[in-house]
Amino acid sequence: MVAENYTILGSIPSILSTSKAYFSLITILETMKISIIVVITALWASSITKCTVNDENTVWVDPAYTATDSLQTIVVWFEDQYLENADSFLKKAEEFNDRKRGELRKEVMLSLKTLSNSSFDKVKNQLNAPEYSEQILAVTQHWIINGFTCTVTTAGFNTIKTLEGVDKIFIKRPSSYSKGEDMGPEFIETKPASRFDVKSVESYPWNIEKIRAPEVWNEFGITGKGTLNVVHDSGFKLDVPALAETIYTNDGEIPGNGLDDDNNGFIDDYHGYNFDAELANLNEPTIRRGTNIHGNMCAALISGTFETNTKRSVGISPDSQWAPVIGSSNFEQAVEWAIEQGADTYSMSFSQPNLGEFRTHWRKVLEQGTLCGVVFISGAGNFAAGESEAPIPVQMRTPEDIPNVVLGVAGVGQDGKRPIFSSQGPVEWNTDYYKDGTVEKPDFATLNFEIPCIDPEGNLANFANGNSLSSPHMAGIVSLMFSANPDLLPWKIKEILLETAEDIGDKGFDYQSGHGFVNAYDAVKAVLEL
Repeated sequence: MVAENYTILGSIPSILSTSKAYFSLITILETMKISIIVVITALWASSITKCTVNDENTVWVDPAYTATDSLQTIVVWFEDQYLENADSFLKKAEEFNDRKRGELRKEVMLSLKTLSNSSFDKVKNQLNAPEYSEQILAVTQHWIINGFTCTVTTAGFNTIKTLEGVDKIFIKRPSSYSKGEDMGPEFIETKPASRFDVKSVESYPWNIEKIRAPEVWNEFGITGKGTLNVVHDSGFKLDVPALAETIYTNDGEIPGNGLDDDNNGFIDDYHGYNFDAELANLNEPTIRRGTNIHGNMCAALISGTFETNTKRSVGISPDSQWAPVIGSSNFEQAVEWAIEQGADTYSMSFSQPNLGEFRTHWRKVLEQGTLCGVVFISGAGNFAAGESEAPIPVQMRTPEDIPNVVLGVAGVGQDGKRPIFSSQGPVEWNTDYYKDGTVEKPDFATLNFEIPCIDPEGNLANFANGNSLSSPHMAGIVSLMFSANPDLLPWKIKEILLETAEDIGDKGFDYQSGHGFVNAYDAVKAVLEL
């Protein structure tokens, strides 16, 4: 925050409003042969002069920060944010209620980028100054938030505090990623044609039927065409037929040439990107049974076509596209990339505990991302029982605990009952910035128990449990909704889900299933009736 001093402005009118003081002042000035105009002008000018650098005492610092000899990763906010206050998202959503999503995405993106460039241009020379080269490293500008990430020494941290416009500094978890020695190739050389056709479907597993997706395909002719679903995860094997047929391709990029063809800052981001490793390679072709195929399972529930060598459907939105991203630390870049590629949904089947004040940063990023037209979805977590049990109100963690803009999704099994592991609400928001207090979570329920999922060969051989699976079920439903009406705003999607969810727990909202169980048929039907 830039230090300002306007205190003298309050004293001039009070002096001049008192006639006795006024005439005494005139007499003195005439005696000294000093022009009153010169004096008042000088006083006025001095009163509105702003400091060009920060008073570091005005900068908010994350209480998690401790001066240390080790390098630390921080994220910095400038004072001017697109959403200025803690309650600005709901106000903006109301203001934009009659807008079309595509037009609004472009408008908000432009505003965010303009604001970011304006603030960053004022400090970038200092950040890159030779004298700070060993103190401030790996500077990455963000536009989804008006700020930047960097790695600093204690001296570098103290320098950051003095930069013009700096308002808040958060401590950020450093990137952690596999070196990927057995990974590759980065892209599918020949993307296979999709085998999916509604008329050729011979069967589907119970979860696809329970979610009522086939009814949407057959009655409305809506299969997800025209939508893009980003899967933020790990454990991707790209050549599995059910996924290779619907994987996203970035037409602005020439795969494998080692160049940033579309000038977005990422080399060869043809299918997706690993933002932590700063590589396009997300493909793990040597994945075997029993290892991490988490990303594949989630992606197939959203955009999968058929089980390998069968006509058994595996995905809820089988004519949609999906894109893999990895970014446990550099999630800002992942969200920016998703928005610029035209993402409709952004599924997050992970849960981060103990983020402290850094939850504020996550929330602001996803609020502004939502205004860019993306629906963010996260599983509710699996922390209600067992060795990983956590107390309420922290059974649901970040990002599923974020109100308004993240659909936090719990789930039930085939019998309609909640498994004991499924995390419950409420959650608490009492950070320095957001002071909502108790927040109702989860938002909804889908399916999360004994779900048929594809294995590394694309066969429905895995029966998996966990709210990691509730999130892609919801993403598939939302993908169908956007396919029915691409102009829908994210908060309108939520309104429709609230209207159509089936109450399966205690009457009304409850902390186990939220506002109820969501099915694709009722949700899409409501979209078509708008």
